[in-house]
Amino acid sequence: MAIIDVNGPKSFQKGHIPTAIEFSSSKSKLDSLLPTNKDTLVVAYCGGPSCGAYLKGAKAAQELGYKNVRHLSAGISGWRKAGGKIEKP
Repeated sequence: MAIIDVNGPKSFQKGHIPTAIEFSSSKSKLDSLLPTNKDTLVVAYCGGPSCGAYLKGAKAAQELGYKNVRHLSAGISGWRKAGGKIEKP
């Protein structure tokens, strides 16, 4: 599985899902950061349920040929609320 964080660099620095790729600073090299297997699950997320920014990361993965792209609709706020592990660079 690969995870794309579309919240921006400041939010990423405050905490993100472990192993997440910070999208805004990585979009030009996303193909080298994602697994080579195009069937790998790729999950994109942003701030929370009402945030649509995840679409940028999801679309970029799909354009690279990834077929199993999903959305973590709860976003980072839901992840934190559920007690998910947070990583900081």
